[in-house]
Amino acid sequence: MGVRRTLKDLFKAIYQSIPLIRTWNWSRLFLCIVISCFIWSFQALNKSNYHTTIKFPLVIEYARKDVVALEDPPQFISVQVSGSGWRLLQKTLGFGIIPLHIDIEDPTQVKYFTAKSLMPDIVQQLSDLRVDFIAEDSVHLNYDSTMTKQVVLFIDSAKIPLVKGHRIASRIFLDPDSLTISGAASFVTAEPDSFEIILEEELLDENHDEMIDIAYEPPRKVSFFPDGVKVKFDVDLYFKKTVTIPIKAINFPEDSSAYLARQLAIVEYDLRRTNETYSVPDSLYILADYKTRNMSDSTLEPIFSPPDFMENIKIIPEKLILVFPKKIGERKRSRAGK
Repeated sequence: MGVRRTLKDLFKAIYQSIPLIRTWNWSRLFLCIVISCFIWSFQALNKSNYHTTIKFPLVIEYARKDVVALEDPPQFISVQVSGSGWRLLQKTLGFGIIPLHIDIEDPTQVKYFTAKSLMPDIVQQLSDLRVDFIAEDSVHLNYDSTMTKQVVLFIDSAKIPLVKGHRIASRIFLDPDSLTISGAASFVTAEPDSFEIILEEELLDENHDEMIDIAYEPPRKVSFFPDGVKVKFDVDLYFKKTVTIPIKAINFPEDSSAYLARQLAIVEYDLRRTNETYSVPDSLYILADYKTRNMSDSTLEPIFSPPDFMENIKIIPEKLILVFPKKIGERKRSRAGK
């Protein structure tokens, strides 16, 4: 009961004091609090022997222009300093600190330098403070020379999607036909010398002429140009055709001691739809030159000069067989004698 009565009296006192609190001048009270904080801060900052770590700015400079940083060089170095509060606050906020410029003739030959070597310049700039030490042991650099390389662009015609019976009917033109990559030499030299262009198309049954994006993904610190290539080629429908044409024999023995086993050959070829009006000339023939015979199997390679409209040509038979009547007669007599 005693505790309950005490709490009841406390709440009653708070409730009764609310009208009094409402009469306070809150703006003056807030101003007093702010002024008190400032006075306390000024007194604290006037004290000496504070310690803190400041970020001292660094700028790496070099004369060579054909270099690139594989990793961004450090922009700050951590310096432990001590001194008065005011001085430390100024330096922490960056007032009165001039970036330290470090000149390197060839950054590709310098992998690091010790932080201790920067101490004299830092101490000179922070003369109104005591420099205790530099947190880093060394400052590491990673630079590489730059170079440019040409990468040949190509398309594998076997991967071009075509409607059945259709074929690529012309050379595939790429404009440009190469990619220029530039950047860090160690990365550029590792890139392949060619890059395949892939057509993301539906089945084609007509001529193709389109600008497409180059899906090349360069390594870091490497750029490429251009980002698009024009791809152009003709597509047409082809038909299978067959024709029988005579074989013309030349340089054969006049005594008929050798002759061809056949006088006609079959030529299979593909005909492009746009060339349907062309017909096989009557003067067309296959040449069989006795001087080119294969002595081991007594055959000849047929020689054929087809018209331009014939494509993907196949000659049947692939080899022309020679007949030697005298040798055949000798073999027959030899068998009869046995």
